[in-house]
Amino acid sequence: MNTKQKLVAERYLKVAAIAEDGTEVVDLSGSQISPRGVCAVCSQADITQLHSHSHSEELPSFQTLLLTIELGFSSGEVLKLETSAKVQRVRRVSQEEFEVYLEFSGMIQDGYRHIARYIVDSAMSSTE
Repeated sequence: MNTKQKLVAERYLKVAAIAEDGTEVVDLSGSQISPRGVCAVCSQADITQLHSHSHSEELPSFQTLLLTIELGFSSGEVLKLETSAKVQRVRRVSQEEFEVYLEFSGMIQDGYRHIARYIVDSAMSSTE
C-alpha cells in the first residue's frame, strides 16, 4: 500500500540572544522582522537578563547582544542569520509578556536580502 502525506511547512521566526561575553542570555520568539530590526516576545525574567550587568548608579541600560535569527520559510527552507543588535524599546503587552524591539548593527552579508525574502514570503502566505 502506498500512501502519500502532504507535509506542511510552517513559517516561523526564532531569535537567540547572546551577551557579548559569550554567555547565552535568552531564546526569544520573534513576532516581526524588518531590515532595521526584529521584534520578539519575552517575559519579565528575560528582560532582566537583557540588562547590562554593570553596577552603576545610572538608569539601567541594555547590553549589546549577538543575535542568531532563524527564519523558517513556508517552502520549508530554514536560514540562520547572525548580527549584533541593541535593544531600542520594550513594550508591555500583558501582565507577563513584553515585546522587545532590537535594532540591527553589523548584519552578515546577504542578511538583508534574506530578510526581504522572508517578508515577501510572509505577505504571500497571509494572502493565500
